[in-house]
Amino acid sequence: MWLCPLCKSPISLSDIPVRCENNHSFDKAKSGYVNLLPVQFKKSKMPGDDKAMVKARRAFHQQNAYKPLKDRMVQLISEYFQANSAGSSAGIPSPVRSSPARSSTHSHSSTLRIYDAGCGEGSYLNAVVNGLNSLGVFSVGAGSDISKIAVELAAKAFKEQEFVVASSFDLPIASATQNAVIQVFAPGSNDEYHRVLVSEGGLLVTVDPAEDHLFEIKEQVYSEPQKHQTDNTEREGFSRVKNEKLGFSIQLADKEQALSLIKMTPFYWKLPPDSIEKVVNSLSKVTAHFHIQLWVKQ
Repeated sequence: MWLCPLCKSPISLSDIPVRCENNHSFDKAKSGYVNLLPVQFKKSKMPGDDKAMVKARRAFHQQNAYKPLKDRMVQLISEYFQANSAGSSAGIPSPVRSSPARSSTHSHSSTLRIYDAGCGEGSYLNAVVNGLNSLGVFSVGAGSDISKIAVELAAKAFKEQEFVVASSFDLPIASATQNAVIQVFAPGSNDEYHRVLVSEGGLLVTVDPAEDHLFEIKEQVYSEPQKHQTDNTEREGFSRVKNEKLGFSIQLADKEQALSLIKMTPFYWKLPPDSIEKVVNSLSKVTAHFHIQLWVKQ
């Protein structure tokens, strides 16, 4: 399913080195990821999130504070594909339901391909794939991010998924090969999502901040804090089948968790250290509020 970013011919990440038929070669890192973002395509020396932000995100996700969001994503994707399992002739594989002992032997044709565009350090993709598999909706996952640091962390932690460094505006993926694309707090290309999803029934899952997301932090930072504006714009080539908000409160276990959360936000880079310390010391809980939308490719 992978494509050479230079000539768009097929490549295999299992090859060492990774090389296309036109002899474009890409090194595979020890952690298992492949850099498919040629230097001439970079707009900066180290594009994407930096090391501090990526490590903070991993630390926060390891405490699983966003578990309700991950669980809801799994539930929505599972319900969609199980409800549409009769549409396998339209490119939707019928999910195989069996005991966990059989999960390693299910057929390739029955396996959903899940792609995370802007995967960061991989927590959402791993949660979705493992969650679907635990429900008997068998899937395999792959993801890309423009941040080399994030992809390296993802590849080290989640060996069962494939990860590459690439731009979400030029996915190194063959057309009509993915059953679902997830986009969580990440920019990307609607045209690219449409291209890589299967011809009919391909599912796009988008997650963005809803109105009250982390509002307690904004109250500490701004004199007149503004709530997030949600976007309900239609997507060309897609039909929206789910549009919902998910909100819950997070009790912060300690100052370390509060700092990890703030490091995940733009506030960390805008505030002086003494202001960050004040915010951390004042936070005991925050509101998580998400806008989840499901889109079916037309």
